Amino acid sequence: MESGEIRTYVKGIGLPSGDRYELPTSQRTFPDGAHFRTEELPQTVEQYERMFSFADEHGYVVNKITDIKGVMYDSDEEIIRKCELAREYGCELILGPGASESAFDISQQAEMGKITAGKLRGMDQLFLAVRSMVRAAELGCRGFILYDEGLLAIALKMRSDGKLPPETKFKVSSNLCISNPAALKFWSDSLGPHDGINPIRDLTLPMISAMREVTGIPLDLHVLWRGKIARIMEAPEIVRVGSPVYLKNAFGAQLTPEERCKYGMQVVKMINQYNPSAKQSKPGAKDLVIPTKPGSKW
Repeated sequence: MESGEIRTYVKGIGLPSGDRYELPTSQRTFPDGAHFRTEELPQTVEQYERMFSFADEHGYVVNKITDIKGVMYDSDEEIIRKCELAREYGCELILGPGASESAFDISQQAEMGKITAGKLRGMDQLFLAVRSMVRAAELGCRGFILYDEGLLAIALKMRSDGKLPPETKFKVSSNLCISNPAALKFWSDSLGPHDGINPIRDLTLPMISAMREVTGIPLDLHVLWRGKIARIMEAPEIVRVGSPVYLKNAFGAQLTPEERCKYGMQVVKMINQYNPSAKQSKPGAKDLVIPTKPGSKW
């Protein structure tokens, strides 16, 4: 097949024929009509409290928390308090089952590091991760970030079978390295409409635009990551071509909660200045999966 034939074939099966360098404006939004939401990554109860206090003082709306600390490191009281704070501020809470990104066995994961971050070795680890997810759900959490395809398959089945609350949201981690529209479509076709996907962190605007063609599922996109990625000035265009998006502030653990919030506020300021028609969701937006009280039935 010639190149033209391949592009025609790919387009015929519902994929873009290439990255979208013309950067069309996305016509998709969140159910509340918003184009973007903010996402912060505190990990301790103290960091939650300081982040919300600072955000409240400065009018910065945090729409989602993705907590990658790992459920197994938190006591019941800590999980309950995290859920309380998220509920109070109308914010989604996404927790990492088990050890989240950290290895919790004695395999070569410690040496391989980033290659296997979040992967679960064998059925015993899968069982333990599922058990930790059920524990967090019983304590009120309704969102989980998943790094392992096997855990995701089990979690999706448990949700459909009523073993997890039907409103539970799953977020596919950037560690799975979803990096093109075909891969994104493969994953999004397996998920529910309120689930989310965090693609690989280094996508260009034309790549993001092409990805948006294949699904309306929200994308979590890093605007800040460990001091190595800083797309504050690109944020208005990321929102324009990629809507609906969560703008992920993962700047780094070396900063205080207040310092991280300042960078998140700068992202929103840039969007308001250079893409003023873009709307951010308000706290408690209807489709946000807000934690419930411990012991809530499903």
